[in-house]
Parts: sequence; structure tokens; C-alpha cells
Amino acid sequence: MQLMHNGLKDLLLINHYIPERKIGFLSLETPLPSLLKKFTESLPNYSLGLQIRREYRHISMGLRSLNFKDIDTLFIFEIYNQHLLFVLPLLASTGKDVFISLHGNQQFAINSRIKFLGLIYLKNYLQLFKNLKVVLFEIDDHVIPEKFRLPAASKVIIPHPIISDATPKLKPGERLPANTKIKIGVVGMIRQDKPIGKLIEKLQDYVTSSNSECELIIGTPFGQKPDYLDKIKATLYDTTKEKDYINVLRQIDILVIHYEKDRYYYRTSGVISDAGSCGCYIIASDYPVINHQVNWPIQIGSTFANFDEIGSLIDQAITHIREKGQDNHWIWREQRSAEAIAKLLFPKNHD
Repeated sequence: MQLMHNGLKDLLLINHYIPERKIGFLSLETPLPSLLKKFTESLPNYSLGLQIRREYRHISMGLRSLNFKDIDTLFIFEIYNQHLLFVLPLLASTGKDVFISLHGNQQFAINSRIKFLGLIYLKNYLQLFKNLKVVLFEIDDHVIPEKFRLPAASKVIIPHPIISDATPKLKPGERLPANTKIKIGVVGMIRQDKPIGKLIEKLQDYVTSSNSECELIIGTPFGQKPDYLDKIKATLYDTTKEKDYINVLRQIDILVIHYEKDRYYYRTSGVISDAGSCGCYIIASDYPVINHQVNWPIQIGSTFANFDEIGSLIDQAITHIREKGQDNHWIWREQRSAEAIAKLLFPKNHD
């Protein structure tokens, strides 16, 4: 099954741990009819074509939900607030228990009128149809203004799942050899005019001036790699393919990542979850959801409020890695497995 957010694929394993329930999974990632694709791509307005394709995917997902005959629960991997008009009535009409996974939908509604209206529409449906539930990641929505919160009885909170087939390179109790160079990494899309450019400068300064033996690693899709990266002192890896992306994360000891507040204040990071699964110590922006990601159920990283804190946090991270290896990561994984999440989604089946 193709997912928009590949880091959620372990949720497909939930069925194994709830034999009493039969769960069907739905994603927006479905092939488009060739005529629709050609038509929308021919439109001079790219945004209009994109919205038409998304609306089709939502309606298609809603219609597919009606085809599930032998299941009692539906899990929806992703939705867009602005495309709920037709899909919500279809999902509600199935009469099945429906879990709708939200990815920053409330965060985006804060800065968009149409997405806010979509959120209000969703809230009304949650109040009318008790079979509809929303899945929030990491923490409750009490950290955002009240008008963007959803009904308490309709919310289920789960941690972002791990990638079960990606594991830390150090086993519990294993430590890095004393003379091992520490690899500090940045992974993702790189643009010099974005804060990530300033972050890379900070990391270059640290690697150059640190008493510890360190290497800077940058993983990014080479098809969109800015030319200036070729001129800096760092080892570059192409992360266009999923397996290469995971391999880079497994090489990195410390991942440093920054997100802009208006997009990630109340939103999980898939990269942080992937990096944690691979054993990276994570240094990330200090927002409520991300803070929870790196500290629950046990600390596997730290957060910063400004770039000036990064140097001292890397020092602390190196000490942590030398003394504790990746032991905490193995504990962190346990409460983020499909088995643990199944108990949160279906508590009555585990009484």
C-alpha cells in the first residue's frame, strides 16, 4: 500500500495485535485516471490542477470505503481540511468505526481561512457521528488556541510509530570505540535562503573548532541539491531513494534539525521518528510535539530555542553517546511499536 507519509507504514501491522477487530486501511495515494492527470497538468494554474487532483483523491477514498464489507474499522492515513466536503459524509455513512489520522491539519488551519473552515466542518461531523474519531500524534491539542481544538470524546492520542525494520547500529550495552569519529548530520531538503542554511554554517563552525573528532554529513536528494553544498567541508549523500535515506540515518550519530514554527509548532516530524528508529541522537527545534517525540518515553535527544544553544547541546550529545550508546533508543522504540499503538487505539480489547 502506498502512503503519503512512509514513516507511518508500521501502522499497517496493527491487525496482527487485534485479532478481534478487522481493520481496513485507506490512503489518498491512489493512481489518477490518465485523462484527469493530463487535464489538470495542462491547466495554466498549477495550484488549481493540484486541488482538483486532491479533491478527486478524497472522493475516491470515500467511495472505496463503501467497498469494505468484511471489516469493522477503517483507518484513514491522511486528509486535507479543504477537501472534506464529500469524503466525510461517505466515511460516516459506512457505519464502521473510523479513525482519521491528522498530520498538522490543526496547525495549518491557524494560518489558512479555508483550512480553518474545513476544520470546523470536521469538528461538526465528529460531534454528530460518534463512529468518527481523529488520531492525534504525541500530545493533546491543548497547546493550540481553543477554537482549533477538537472534541475531547473524539480524540485518540498515539505516538508516532517507529520504522520496525530500521534499527540502531549499536545493540543494548554496546558502545562506540573511544577513537571513533562522531558523525553529525543534516538530512532533508536544503535551501541556502532558508534557516537550514544558517544551521549548516553553525555545524561547520562546530566541527572546525570542536575538541572532539567530528564529521559533518549532509543527506539530500541530489536532483534538488543547491550548488553551494559542493563547496563546503562535508560528506554528501544522495537520499532520493528510501533505502539510501535510511542508510544515511544509520550512519549519523547526531542529527540536527530545524523547523519553522508556523509549520511545526503542533505537528510531528517524520524525519525525527525515522532518525530515532535508526538510533540517531536528535537535536531539534523546541516545539511541544517535537519535544515529546525526543523525550517520551525516554530521552533520545534535546531541543533548542535558538541556534546559539546548538554547540553546547552537541557537546552533551557526544557525552551521552559515549556513556550510554543507543540504549535509550531501544527503550524508546518499545512504546512506539505497532503492538503498543494497537493498545491505545483499542483499549477495550486489552482490558
